[in-house]
Parts: sequence; C-alpha cells; structure tokens
Amino acid sequence: MEISISNSNSFGGPSNIIARPCMAYFRGNNRLSLIPIISPTTKNIFKSSNFPSKCSSTKDLIKPVRINGQSRFSISLSYNQHNPSPIQDCSQAQYSASSDSALAKTSRFGSACYKFLRPYAVQQAIISAICLFARVLVENPQFFKWPLMFKTFPGLVTIILAHAYYIGLNQIYDADIDRVNKPYLPIPTGELSDRQAWFLVIFYLLSGLLIMWLMNADLITLSLYCLGLFFGTFYSAPPFRFKRYSLATSIFLPLTTGAIHNVGILYATRASIGLPFWWSPPIVFITTFVTLFFVVISITKDLTDVEGDMKHNIQTFAAIFGLRKIAFFCTGILLVNYMGAIAAAIYLPQVFKRYLMLPAHSIFPLWLLFQVRKLDKENYSKEACANFFQFLWKLLNLEYLLFPFI
Repeated sequence: MEISISNSNSFGGPSNIIARPCMAYFRGNNRLSLIPIISPTTKNIFKSSNFPSKCSSTKDLIKPVRINGQSRFSISLSYNQHNPSPIQDCSQAQYSASSDSALAKTSRFGSACYKFLRPYAVQQAIISAICLFARVLVENPQFFKWPLMFKTFPGLVTIILAHAYYIGLNQIYDADIDRVNKPYLPIPTGELSDRQAWFLVIFYLLSGLLIMWLMNADLITLSLYCLGLFFGTFYSAPPFRFKRYSLATSIFLPLTTGAIHNVGILYATRASIGLPFWWSPPIVFITTFVTLFFVVISITKDLTDVEGDMKHNIQTFAAIFGLRKIAFFCTGILLVNYMGAIAAAIYLPQVFKRYLMLPAHSIFPLWLLFQVRKLDKENYSKEACANFFQFLWKLLNLEYLLFPFI
C-alpha cells in the first residue's frame, strides 16, 4: 500500500480551514481506491465558503506527480500552505484561553478583595487620618517639610490595614447574617471563600504590626494601635462578640473608630515632629464630635439589617424599638452635636473661626433634616435606610475636611 498526500494550493485561493482533511489512495489488486481521511473535529469542513463546491474537471482535483521516477497520485485541497498546522493552531488557542482565564480569575479576585474592604469605611479612615495630620501642621507650619510627608505614608498604610482587619473580621463572623442582610458581599456571593477571607484578614493584621515595628513606633503609639485591634477583634469575634448587644456596640465601636483613632493619629503626628501631646480645644472638639457621631453610626448601621439580626437573635436597637424611632433618636443626637459646634464657635472666637464654623454647622443639620424627612416618606425601605446610612458617612467626612481650617 502506498499513500501520497500533497498540500499544494491547487484551487488558487486562500482558506481559513484549520483542521485539513486529506485523501489517500490504496493500490491493491490492480484497483485504485480513494478514501477521505478527516479529523473528528472537521465535520463541518466542507461547508466552508473557501472550499470549492464544484470542480471544473478531475484534473483540478487529482494530479499525477512523479516521485523517484514512479507515477503517484496527489490530492490537492484548498487551504493556504502558509497556515500553521492544526496542532499548532490548537496549542495557540489553548494558550490564549488559559491566559484569558488566568486574567479573568485575577480580575475577579481583585474585585472581590475591593468589596471585602467596604470602600466607604476605608475611605473615611483615610480622610480622617489626612485631615487630623493636616490640622497639626496648620497649627505648627514651621514643621512642614517634604521628608515628613514621606515618613508619614507608612503610618497611613497601617491605619488602612487596621480598618481593613476590623471590617474583614466582621464579615467572616457575620457571613450567615449577611446572606440575609447583605447578600451582595463577597463571602455570601462565593467570590471569596472562608479560607481566602481568613488569609486576607491575617495578612492585614500582621502587615500593620510589621510596619509599626519597622517604623520604630514608640510604646504609646503601639499601645493605642494594639488597643484598637483588641476592641475591633472582640467586637465581632467570640467569646465576647460585643456586636450582639446594642449597648456594647454603641460604646466599643465609637471608642475604637472615634476616640482611639483620633487620639492615636494626633499623638503619633505630634510625636513625629517632636511635640508633646496636649488636649487643645480643637482636639477636644473633634474627638467629642466624632465619638458622638460614631454612636449614631453604630446604631443606624442596623437599620438595613433588622431581618437578619432578628433571625440570628441579635438584639439591636432598631430591632427592639423600630426603624422610625431609632432614625429620629439618632437625628436628635446629631442635632445636639451640631448645636454644640455652633456654641463652641460663639463662645470661643479666639480658638475657632466663626465665619467657617457657623455657616457649616448650620447647613449640615438642615441637610440632615431633609434626608430624615425623605427617609420617612419612603417608609424606611431597605434601600432608603441604606442611602441614609451612606449620607451619614458623607456628613462625617465633611466634618473632617472642615477640621484643618476651623
């Protein structure tokens, strides 16, 4: 038996056929048989527009050629002889698919990590840290130097890592509750596994402590940082799990993200430029204002979570007293807060700038009342409660942005 296959382009046109069928002839008993040899993946090959439907003559299809002085038959099919082989095409396609798959997985994991951070909370930590640092420099402009700016950058990273740790740990222990209250978070959706979430949380914790060690943080700064980590841990984690109790939540959350956060940043900033810490009126004002504000945030965060909290026996103020009463109660606390800011501007003109304090702290509460009225009109729907909660974070950020200039 003899087989001869030719890959000349006898039909005169390029083709995009990837897997190429061929014809072979078998000589035996003075008979010639032509048998198509076609790959299983080429079942639709003859439907290609580049394959000729008709041949003008058998001469166009079967050509006699001479090899080693003997006559042989060659079958010419229409494909571009410069095209790569089917095996090469397949390997290239597999490599491209695997590259796309790896890129897509990396992109999805990055997106899940971003959502795991709860960006609005981390954004608030960044804004507050920068504004508190800026206030110290406004009070002491002679210490403004660019090397100091670069030196404080690792400190900002540790603050971000600490908040990422609090937030991530809370999501791990609240995974079952979030499947009801916040099904869009990465753990309930399956974008992050429990193992991946734990890896991220431990990474945040160890990285923050490592940076503090590399910065040679003094004992007080390190103690305040670890105290914040302690309260942040047992807010979510057993055996204490303070978040199960509304009163404990309204104490420990403001203490961690309000008082300890502010004092720690202000102390570390002053220590970095060689100044002792002291309770100046602006520091007393911002610490008091923000701590009360976080009391409100610690209560209103449960407005959207009543269903899941009641299902898992977490007795929040919102679940006990109802959404409307809690919304009005928290609004009252903030109105008292703003009245205190106005009083401070009036009675301490030598400390605060009235032309900024009075207008700002008159506009903010009016805006708050408008949002509460809107929430009431929308009958405290889950979406309306979520929007109101996000609005409170905006008000808090505005207060921090105002602080360096008052």
